[in-house]
Amino acid sequence: MVLPLSNIKPGSSGKVEFLGNNELMAGRLRDLGFTSGAVISCIMKRPKGNIAAYLVRNAVIALREEDSRLIFVQECNITDSSSSCPEVEV
Repeated sequence: MVLPLSNIKPGSSGKVEFLGNNELMAGRLRDLGFTSGAVISCIMKRPKGNIAAYLVRNAVIALREEDSRLIFVQECNITDSSSSCPEVEV
């Protein structure tokens, strides 16, 4: 199921499927490594949930919730050996 990156919980991963239609922000996100097929792991969220840190291409990037809602991912079950997402160390 495809869902916004903002819905991924800490310790979970997802593979980027597409970016939302805010072209200016989508371009910035692509520059940071949020490209189609990239595997993203949520490593922490603030208690109020308005900002989160994600591991993308060996870099930790903090995003506001409004920006992470523009990134749509296929959630990975990294405990399932048949998963299309590689295991990511957090």
